[in-house]
Amino acid sequence: MLVIYSVVGLYFTGFNFFYWKYLLGALALYLLSVAVNGYNNLFDSEEDKLATSSGIVKANYLLKEFTWSQLKWNFVLTSIALACVVFLIGNLEFAVLYIFTYAIGIIYTKPIRLKNKPLIGTVFNTYGFSIFPILSCFFLFNGELTATIAFSLATILPTFASCLTAEIADREIDKKIGTRTTACWLGTRIKTVLKAVLIFSIVLYFIAIFVHWAVILVTPFLVAILYEIYKLYMDFSDKKADYTLLKIGANLSKVLVIYIIIAIILHATAATLLTNIFNN
Repeated sequence: MLVIYSVVGLYFTGFNFFYWKYLLGALALYLLSVAVNGYNNLFDSEEDKLATSSGIVKANYLLKEFTWSQLKWNFVLTSIALACVVFLIGNLEFAVLYIFTYAIGIIYTKPIRLKNKPLIGTVFNTYGFSIFPILSCFFLFNGELTATIAFSLATILPTFASCLTAEIADREIDKKIGTRTTACWLGTRIKTVLKAVLIFSIVLYFIAIFVHWAVILVTPFLVAILYEIYKLYMDFSDKKADYTLLKIGANLSKVLVIYIIIAIILHATAATLLTNIFNN
């Protein structure tokens, strides 16, 4: 989520890393992520008890680290902080987008529990990790529509693949506690779906490049994701999905650090260069 926001936001601001709206937008995105995850953790702690009683040790980390009261106050205080940051930004479209996404994040867990609806839950996760940060940049920086569409086309399927991989990693737990995610629903067909996602990710990437050349900025991140997904496909197992997620996260972080360093040191030069490239 922050990776996509960082890169798309840097493009829309001309690589001005120190633009105050860019920094506040990143903070708002982080707080929304923490708030929604915090709400999810409130109910995951109950599921962890069920999973632990079934002999799955992996699920018990929340119960060991936090009490239910701590999780509740973390959610409440983070939500208040998020509201304050969105108010400070003072952008109506941005605020409406955040209210909508916050609501989606809540009903993903309870009361509708989108998490328990195959495909729908994964689609909303994909929205949260790819389309939402792109739209945040679009509204916050009055970004180009064609670039926004191109970034969305390029990132949506790789993000979907990452969300599906996360579900594969948790499939054992989800089966034990009765959560019916897309990965559980697909069963043995999951490898076929991963293959299709890999193929269509490449197709959409080239379409996105045709729509707007700014997509080249997210190319290293997409390669990092798709390469690890491909390795998982070639040597598939639920346990290896966990390792795949760790590798994706580590590789994305490395590339993002490089981008930020370049943006801080050379943002004026990069802004001029990008303007000349994309306006010609």
